[in-house]
Amino acid sequence: MSQCRHCGAYVSPRDKVCSYCGAPNPHYQPPEKDVNRLLQQGLDAFRQERYAAAAESYQQAAALDPDVFNSYFYLAASLNALGREQEAIDAMRKARQIRPGSAAVAYNLGVMYKGMGRAREAREHLESALQLTETDPALDDNKRMKQIIKQKLKTLP
Repeated sequence: MSQCRHCGAYVSPRDKVCSYCGAPNPHYQPPEKDVNRLLQQGLDAFRQERYAAAAESYQQAAALDPDVFNSYFYLAASLNALGREQEAIDAMRKARQIRPGSAAVAYNLGVMYKGMGRAREAREHLESALQLTETDPALDDNKRMKQIIKQKLKTLP
């Protein structure tokens, strides 16, 4: 990890931009071809609802390069689909370590905690996601993401 020259946040060497401010990462290095191949295998398996195979591919990708956000983000989705909720949360927390400014990570943690019946943690993460929509450069549609988060917050006790 290096620090963003613009805002001081930590940035993974595999991220092109800072997850907080969107400033370019001068230390960016693309993942190796084997990691990209495993990520694609995981995506293909996930789309076919072969969640165990997807999880295996994402775990292998993470083992080859622990700085690749998508390995953990999609591993969490695969594990959650398998009902392995705590493992999914652990994987999403690793994704958050790589991209702490990601609204999608905070949102997904909130959804996972809600699914486990842990409303307090769900609310904390969803409220964090709502704040992160203001700065997350990875979001294509900040307004839409805010709407989704607000709707999810309304479903909590």
